[in-house]
Amino acid sequence: MTLSRRSLITGACSAGTALALGLTLNLPQALAAPQTPPPGMDPAAFARDRFLSHWNCTQAVLEGLGPESGLSAETITRITTPFAAGMWSGLTCGAVTGAMMAIGMRFGRSSDGDAAATEATTAKVRELVTTLGKEFGGLDCSALLGVDMATDAGIKEAASKGLFKSKCPLLVEASVREAARLMA
Repeated sequence: MTLSRRSLITGACSAGTALALGLTLNLPQALAAPQTPPPGMDPAAFARDRFLSHWNCTQAVLEGLGPESGLSAETITRITTPFAAGMWSGLTCGAVTGAMMAIGMRFGRSSDGDAAATEATTAKVRELVTTLGKEFGGLDCSALLGVDMATDAGIKEAASKGLFKSKCPLLVEASVREAARLMA
C-alpha cells in the first residue's frame, strides 16, 4: 500500500484525536508496524515502497535489508529514526547510512580484538561510499537535494519540489542494491 505524506499526516492527526477521545482505530498493518520484505520480494523495491509510504530513508533501507542485518523490524525503526535528512543536519544521506548499518550488522566486529572484521567492514563501507558517490556525485543529503536539509524550511522546500518522490527513492534503491551486493 502506498500513501502520500499528506495522507500519513492526516491519518496520524486523526489517530491522535481518536486516542485522545478514547476511541480505537483499526489501522492498516502497513501503518501500524515496521516490516521486513516478504520472501521473494526485491529488497530495493520493498525499501522504495516503504520510503514512499511513510518511513524515512534510513528506516526504509535498513528494513529492506532487515533479514540480512539481523535486526527486528521494530529495532530498525527505533534505531534509525534520528538518521533521516542526513542526521537532520543535511550530512550523509540517510539511505547510505542505513546501508552502512546493515553492512556493520553483517560484518562488523563483535569483540575488541576483531581486527579482521573491522578491516572487512571498512573495505565494504568504503566500496559502498565510492560506488554511490560516483553514481550520485556525492553523498551529502543537502547537496544531493540542493536544499538545506538541516532546517525545517529546507525539508519543506524539498517536499514542495517533489524531491522525496523523485530523487530520494533512487538513492534508497541504489543503497539497498549496493549493500546487498556487498553483503552477498
